[in-house]
Amino acid sequence: MTPTTPRRAVAGLLVGVAVAVLGVVAAPSALAASNDEIAFDYFVGKGLTERQSAGIVGNLIQESGSPINPYADQPGGPGMGIAQWSEGGRWDTDSRDNLVWHAGLSGSSRYSLSAQLDFTWYELSTFSGYGLADLRASTSVDSATTVFMQKFERCGTCATTQRIAYADDVLARYGTGGTGGGTTETSLPVLRSGSSGTAVRTLQYLLRASGRSVTADGSFGAATDSAVRSYQSAHGLTVDGVVGDTTWYSLLPVLRQGASGDAVTGLQRELVDAGYALTVDGSFGPATDSAVRDYQSKTGLVVDGVVGNNTWGSLVD
Repeated sequence: MTPTTPRRAVAGLLVGVAVAVLGVVAAPSALAASNDEIAFDYFVGKGLTERQSAGIVGNLIQESGSPINPYADQPGGPGMGIAQWSEGGRWDTDSRDNLVWHAGLSGSSRYSLSAQLDFTWYELSTFSGYGLADLRASTSVDSATTVFMQKFERCGTCATTQRIAYADDVLARYGTGGTGGGTTETSLPVLRSGSSGTAVRTLQYLLRASGRSVTADGSFGAATDSAVRSYQSAHGLTVDGVVGDTTWYSLLPVLRQGASGDAVTGLQRELVDAGYALTVDGSFGPATDSAVRDYQSKTGLVVDGVVGNNTWGSLVD
């Protein structure tokens, strides 16, 4: 018997009680319509838009399954609950930022869905680094999902496309209007030692933005390979020097007007290559915002001026 068996046994016992008392068991789809919808309605009730709320729930489904599962226990890892907070960290240890402590303040069970939703909102509204301001600024499912993923979940292997797909489904099932957009199919190239071109150049700018010293010359040589491996190691990714979706999605920032730095420079170079007359200065000002919106409009993306994974994926080839 593993240490996690009692937790799973409790969940199973609760279902068993429901069978004994009611004589029926809800189908998985009905259960999904319970916890997933409860969470969606909870965040809408906190004043977030339906698209923003769907972005959160899409992440929680990726983390704990559908229906989102307060008993979820990462096999062989520290993740616990609907957001997979880490044991030894945000689940039970971090000072004034752990679920066990927060649930205890109200006498709630740590495995209660309501306690975990309340703690999610507590973290978002108490600690600016978890991204509530950026989440509130999001106008599409794509950008909301990406912001919550990057700022709150801070995942290693993120499966961004799947999170967005879950979020789109949540909005379609529980929202009152619109589909949320953000579903344009995009892809990012797989890069490795020996690759060259504009995608490598953009990769190098993103590596520079992460603090690595590499020249943005469009050539994937030894220095770039070393920088990629350093980044992968530091972020818990497979250290193979290959830049596939997992490494791309970990590197790609969400950019909007007011941003600055090497990542913006990389974005501006991509926009220039796409035919826009921009000054490449690393500052996301009105001209860059206008170019981004025009590009999004012409390529069928959500026009919000926010450069998330779909806009990056469309630009980088």
